[in-house]
Amino acid sequence: MTATLSSQYVIFRVGAEEFGLPIAQVSSIIRYEPATPVPRSPDMVEGVINLRGRVVPVVALGRKLFGTDPSATASTRIVIAEAATGPVGLVVDAANEVATILDEDVRPAPETALVPETAEAFRGVVQVEGRLVILLELDKALPRADYAATGPSEAEGDETDV
Repeated sequence: MTATLSSQYVIFRVGAEEFGLPIAQVSSIIRYEPATPVPRSPDMVEGVINLRGRVVPVVALGRKLFGTDPSATASTRIVIAEAATGPVGLVVDAANEVATILDEDVRPAPETALVPETAEAFRGVVQVEGRLVILLELDKALPRADYAATGPSEAEGDETDV
């Protein structure tokens, strides 16, 4: 008998679409707060927020995925996710559900509906209580270059041995 593998996902809404991120990548969900703008940042970056002493870039996910501007409401949230290069805040219209999803239920996203640049950003599609949810691959959906502020990085300094 083989064991059925499952994972938990945080489900959130952007516009009319629902998306999921593995719960292991989500460190918190906070109420929306306006971000401090960062000069010369990409259009999808709203700015940065200070979250418990950490400066976190905030990305308007609707602008990145659909080209739409977010309009903050009482249900707007910032999903703080841990990407490979550090935390990033995702502005979403609502986030209030955790779902357990069986790996065998995940279907590949239809290739005919995606352009090659975005195809790898989606792990797949799954039905959750009769609704279709798109599972995101965060590091491919938001490559660091997309949301990193322009300018020198911390890694560009000269290193000296002591």
